[in-house]
Parts: sequence; C-alpha cells; structure tokens
Amino acid sequence: MDRTLLLNASYEPLLVISWQRAITLLVLEKVEVLVNYEREIRSATASILLPAVVKLVQRVRQRQSAVRFNRTSIYARDRHQCQYCGDQPESEGELTYDHVQPRSRGGKTTWTNIVTCCVPCNRKKGNQTPNEAGMALLKKPVKPSWLPVVGKTLLTRSTPELWRPFLWRDQAA
Repeated sequence: MDRTLLLNASYEPLLVISWQRAITLLVLEKVEVLVNYEREIRSATASILLPAVVKLVQRVRQRQSAVRFNRTSIYARDRHQCQYCGDQPESEGELTYDHVQPRSRGGKTTWTNIVTCCVPCNRKKGNQTPNEAGMALLKKPVKPSWLPVVGKTLLTRSTPELWRPFLWRDQAA
C-alpha cells in the first residue's frame, strides 16, 4: 500500500510513485487525488488519507511509441482473461496464447490473430478454428493503440483493486 498510481491530466497511466512523492505533488498543487486508501498519514498538526490514485493538474506530453508485440502485452490487452471461456486463472502459468486461425492453416502471429487463452480451452480448440471447435471469441483481437507504460507491475494480479478502473480502456470490437 505504499504505491500511488500517477495519471496524466487525460487520465492515462504514467507512473507508479511513492505515497511520499504523491503527497509532495499534492502540497505543490500539481496533482489532485482521485482515490484514497483507507490508511491515514499523520503529522503533529495534520492528517491525510494515503493517496491511491492521483491525476496531474496539467497534461504532460508523452513520447509515443508502438506497443510491443509480446506475451505480456497480449495478456494485458486481454486483461489476463481467456478469450474463449472468460476464465481468469490464478497464475500466468495457467495462461497461454492461441492463434485464432491456426498457423498450420496460414494464420499469422499478429495482434489480430493471437488471443489470451487458458490451457484447457487451448487443448479443446487444438488445430481448429473457433467455429470448428464450437467456441466463440469474447472479443475480436485488435492491435491496441496503447497499454500502460508504467511497467510490468501493472500487468500482474498484485495491482491494487483501487487502480484497476484507471488502467484499462474498452477496446473496439
């Protein structure tokens, strides 16, 4: 609980900062608090709730870079959820990815042909298309325009629940 999510003025995740840095930015009136933890910080003359999520008052420009195509980014795009059954396994070891159109049938390893999949669904689908296997995709896979640029910390289940509404945007189907 000693971490604070820093958002740009446009609500895009920027960084994970210490709660001390968040309070400094608050005192300098550079951020506003969107969500607090229940824990209170006290000094001799004041008390303040520990900030969980803060937003910059003025927007800072970010260097735009392409979203890297890798397993971590695929899992993040799909919110660590199997795109066939909707299950969210307890550990990443129980997740894999699946080629919607199998590679043996000309399917490419691209954003639009790869989805997060649990091991049981991957076995069930095998070397078939979703239609042939009688399995429907929850969401059509798309190339994301962005993913949180705040490090792998945000892509794990250890992410505080209070942050989650600020980390994901709905993606076009």
